[in-house]
Amino acid sequence: MKRSNKSRTNNRSAMKMCCTALWIVIGIVPGITSADVLEEIIVTAQKREQSLQDVSTAVTAFSAERLSDANITDIEGLQYYVPSITIGNTFGYANLFIRGLGLNTVFANVDPSVALYVDGAIVSQPGAQLFSFFDLQRVEVLRGPQGTLYGRNATGGTINLISAKPTEENEGYVRFTGGDYGLYQSEAAVGGAISDRVWGRFAFQTINRDGYSINQVTGNDVDNANRKAFRGQLLFKASDRVDVLLAAEYGTEKDAANGFYYKRETFPGSTKPGAIAPGIGGFPTGERGYASNVDPQNDRKTWSVTGTLDWNINDYWSLKNILNYRDTNLVNFQDLDGSAVVNSSVQEFVFDSQHYSEELQLAYTSDRLRAIGGFYYFNEDLLNLNRIDTLKIGGSFAGGTEKRVNLNGNAETESWALYWNAIYDITDMFAIRAGGRYTDDSRKIVNDNVIWVAGGRVRLSPENGNLPLFTDQKSFTNYSNELGLEWRPNKDILLYYTYSEGFKAGTGQIGANAANIIKPETIKNHEFGLKSTWLDGSMFINVAAYFYTVTDLQLDRTLPGGPTGFITIFENATSQDANGVELEAFWAPTDRLRLSAFVAYQDTKFGSFTSADPTDERNIGGVFLVDIKGNAARQAPEWAWTTHGEYDFPLQNDGLITLSADVSYKDDQFFSEFNNSLLFQGAYTIFDARLRYTPPNGNWTAEVWGKNLTDELVEAGNFALATGRVVTRTFLPPRTWGITVAYTF
Repeated sequence: MKRSNKSRTNNRSAMKMCCTALWIVIGIVPGITSADVLEEIIVTAQKREQSLQDVSTAVTAFSAERLSDANITDIEGLQYYVPSITIGNTFGYANLFIRGLGLNTVFANVDPSVALYVDGAIVSQPGAQLFSFFDLQRVEVLRGPQGTLYGRNATGGTINLISAKPTEENEGYVRFTGGDYGLYQSEAAVGGAISDRVWGRFAFQTINRDGYSINQVTGNDVDNANRKAFRGQLLFKASDRVDVLLAAEYGTEKDAANGFYYKRETFPGSTKPGAIAPGIGGFPTGERGYASNVDPQNDRKTWSVTGTLDWNINDYWSLKNILNYRDTNLVNFQDLDGSAVVNSSVQEFVFDSQHYSEELQLAYTSDRLRAIGGFYYFNEDLLNLNRIDTLKIGGSFAGGTEKRVNLNGNAETESWALYWNAIYDITDMFAIRAGGRYTDDSRKIVNDNVIWVAGGRVRLSPENGNLPLFTDQKSFTNYSNELGLEWRPNKDILLYYTYSEGFKAGTGQIGANAANIIKPETIKNHEFGLKSTWLDGSMFINVAAYFYTVTDLQLDRTLPGGPTGFITIFENATSQDANGVELEAFWAPTDRLRLSAFVAYQDTKFGSFTSADPTDERNIGGVFLVDIKGNAARQAPEWAWTTHGEYDFPLQNDGLITLSADVSYKDDQFFSEFNNSLLFQGAYTIFDARLRYTPPNGNWTAEVWGKNLTDELVEAGNFALATGRVVTRTFLPPRTWGITVAYTF
């Protein structure tokens, strides 16, 4: 399915409207007479402190103030402000996509293409990536392959969460928010010196909210929120050159979030055996309608401890070590028929992960050379139980301890890597950049699958009845390169080119009814960029253009059929090519007005691959193959843009009123490589606005805000559930509003 002319017309109209409004504001707001110098943004995207304008890669940074102003409380909120990102969730997983690369499966033990780090430590599992988003100093979003500067490989990009660190001065803040849907949200932090050599900081966040929908059968809330997170840090100043930071983090969530909403039958009106939806007669009504004999359950927790050593050996050499352990547990209940009809289709999804990582970095800095070398080790144990049966009132399954379908999986991962990266200034104008990474990755999976049929208990096994169905073990090695050039014709212009390679290890799904370890996925990426400063520092304009090729793309499909009711296929399906352009602009026409805009264009295409579309009725009782060649990648809108504006109105009492607004647009996007209209979200535009009061002393603020003001119904994900023969979906939030009061000390 190609993008419609109507979508393109809406895109052009919305952009024209937004630009027109922006210029009207500039023309009529009083006081716009002289430009104001933009605040320098400092990032550590290349493992050293740099101005954002000096970083020769595509990176977007958000300060703590910007995150707070936009009321971004989890990683999903970033997609409104970074056009190259789309984020959804599946079974409580965060589906992060950058430039058309992301997590293409709903089953466990598949590496995401976008890596998430908290203070340099990897959060490997998507089920744990919805926490940690509080008391942050900044967020950095790096686009394109990462590996010569970071512990784990990432073919699509990296998101770095940098928490606020302990300081010698006593400081902190409290922030309270109340809003519609019974929203109550609190966040606070306090820190300072415990002794001359020990500083500390403690922070927490709580989010409680009623559901965005109601279960039409039970009358209980669906898609509500009950989340808590805590972080404690101790910074030991061992000497003037040695710092040791110990950090502990804990997050918990227990609510009815992440429920699948019914969209339609997969094969409406079909009379074919195996195509008829078992939930007919019990489907919900309404756009956000939810109807089930059981409420969805989302119970998860994650905790981690991290030790970070920073040693400035001398003026040239420094050493850093990051040791981390993280434990994640997730239990979900879902009704896979999407209806109130009682049948054996309620899923219990249990996920348990323990991983630890060790990263040692040695850096050298001189007048002309900046270099870093690193050793990285990662070890993880995974358990995934995917069970389906009838759920009784009270939360137990009808089958007792063993369900109708029992897909029990275990996985072990051990990986180590050596990486290096260096930039050498040939002259004051020219620099060359190079890097490399050697990775050794070992995988082992075991899937022990049992079903109950009319004849009794059956262990699915091609070997014999006493062995697990699927066991596999493989190791992979890879060396990836990076090479780049930088040219500075003057202090305000940086032009760069980077060639980079990426590697995503071969792996196999667990908790699936068919699994083997498949080959690695690799990427070759070319990026051309411009970082520029204009109008005496009052304007930044940054541009990145890229094209890449992914080979042995890892793709997942779930087809109706088989003894469990569905068949999973995970394979190296095809290649993926893409090219695109991203533009970021920041402008402060005066000290009262601040404007920014981001625009991204991407064209993604799959290579030739012939397969059966799970939503095609002809594949029920038969096989009808189609070629996906030329189709767009999942969650890869062709056009996306966002604009932001804020204006300060000084008051006679020396207080300040700040009015700000954001407009975010995303083009058509697909949730399946088959690009059909069933698993599809049309183009949409989101409007947010805020009005903030800051008193003369400036130590507290009060703000009224509204998000998604036009109440757009936006699907964050679409899924053809083979068990229920239905298409279900998850949503981005509806229109919401609230009041936030913050006090800083």
